[in-house]
Amino acid sequence: MVRVTQLRLVDRLLLLGPPGIGKTEVIRRLAEREAERLGRHFLDLGSAPENEVDKAIREPQRYYVFLRAVAPTIFPDELTYPSVAGHFVDLLPFKKLFLLTLPEVQGVLFLDEITNVQTEPQIAMLFSLIQEKEFSWGLKLAPGIKVVAAGNTPEWSEVARALPKPLRARLTIINVDPPSVDEWAAYMESAYGERWERLTYAYLKLNPDDFLRPPADDWENYPCPRNWTTLALLLHELGNADAELVEEIVVGRLGKEVGTKVAAFLRERVTLEELESVARDPERFFALGVSKKILVLYALASSPIEKLLTKYDDLLKIIAERDRELFVLFLRLMDAKKRIEYAQARSSLILPIADALKHLLIPS
Repeated sequence: MVRVTQLRLVDRLLLLGPPGIGKTEVIRRLAEREAERLGRHFLDLGSAPENEVDKAIREPQRYYVFLRAVAPTIFPDELTYPSVAGHFVDLLPFKKLFLLTLPEVQGVLFLDEITNVQTEPQIAMLFSLIQEKEFSWGLKLAPGIKVVAAGNTPEWSEVARALPKPLRARLTIINVDPPSVDEWAAYMESAYGERWERLTYAYLKLNPDDFLRPPADDWENYPCPRNWTTLALLLHELGNADAELVEEIVVGRLGKEVGTKVAAFLRERVTLEELESVARDPERFFALGVSKKILVLYALASSPIEKLLTKYDDLLKIIAERDRELFVLFLRLMDAKKRIEYAQARSSLILPIADALKHLLIPS
């Protein structure tokens, strides 16, 4: 297996893996990068306004388009758009289909949840769309449109079904794993900046096996990268909300077993007195359990930069010397602006671990 973050964009690709691990997001980002490499304007047709679609139809050579279609909701008759006097009816969904057929356009058609398709006419349509890139009375996708599909295996979806052998033979099938916890945190920072709760990342560094787990039963939610993302955003939005409400939301996103552990972790904070006590005697830090150490690092990362460079400076220097992995975690738990400022002020601590931090120290 490969991690979803290791994927490359190729035509007629099928990604199989658990739901919520970032398959759609990764393919969309790869499409954006390819558009940039080709010097074309990237256009997500799922959210593009009609005037932008009209512009792309007029100048397809300038555009790289991305369209996500949920495969079980597509039926053959819906891909037959009506025409009047040789011209298609002026409706936005049909304009998007028409754009995908223009010879000079490039882009990606992403067929999501393909393993949940249930009817034979839909399967027949997928044969034509994937193998011949043809739909609706001989209309064909442009040569520059790549077809990428994604689906879940039966252990992750009760309605998943195996694709017919001839259809599988037309695809490159890759089984994908979720991103690492560090890759997820890097994505969160690049996508959401400071608008997410970094304690979720601290918890996952302590409990990486809780990043993705199958549902405990048919009525519970479960932990997966998508749910961790939503939870981190919700916790930031809620701020200092009532503890009972927070626990209900956490359990509602992650399921009872993992959610209860996360809620308990969120309640366990390091007081200012505890932090200053550790700063006065750094040996106390190394006598702490792993969970408490991570909470201290989070408290340090949340402190003003002035304190990091004065009151907590000796403690951080000792951590950097004696446990490089924990020092890197401290830096990851900081917001980006503070991290860069700290790195500039304490470059002697950063240089020995520069390779591990390269992507963290580039201003966004």
